[in-house]
Amino acid sequence: MAKIQMAEPKDADLIYRHLMKVSGQTNNLSYSQKDIHKYLDEIKISDQMHDANATVFFAAFENEEIVGLAQLSRRNLPRYINRGDLAVSVDQDFWNQGIGSTLMEQVIDWAANDWKLHGIYLDVISGNLHAIDLYKEYGFKIIGDLPLLMTVSGRDIAGKLMFKEIVH
Repeated sequence: MAKIQMAEPKDADLIYRHLMKVSGQTNNLSYSQKDIHKYLDEIKISDQMHDANATVFFAAFENEEIVGLAQLSRRNLPRYINRGDLAVSVDQDFWNQGIGSTLMEQVIDWAANDWKLHGIYLDVISGNLHAIDLYKEYGFKIIGDLPLLMTVSGRDIAGKLMFKEIVH
């Protein structure tokens, strides 16, 4: 079973490799391999991790590789400090092993107890029913349709905006 822990700046290379791998496995993510290569590198990932008040990464490690990743971000502006944005990815070789669920539990716990957020947003491709079902299991509700979430290979893809209220 994968070990889940908060990623540290020293894990930036592993995060980069994970993102490159999973972005080649599915079009359900916000980025393609080309996007990652162009806009991200280990230094940029590490820089994001140095402000634990703005971004945290929880990683699922298996044999010293990252096989799942959850990123929780928030803007450090007073008017936005109580809301977070979530992104989750799991290596296709490790789907249906509970990694996504465990990452969700860790992120929600962090959001509620460490950052004291009032809510978490995420967006998901409308056709990604497996992910939508997972998010619903953790209390996320569909709050809107996004006629254009992203464009993949020149084709516009619709999405859903989901939200989980955190009550303290």
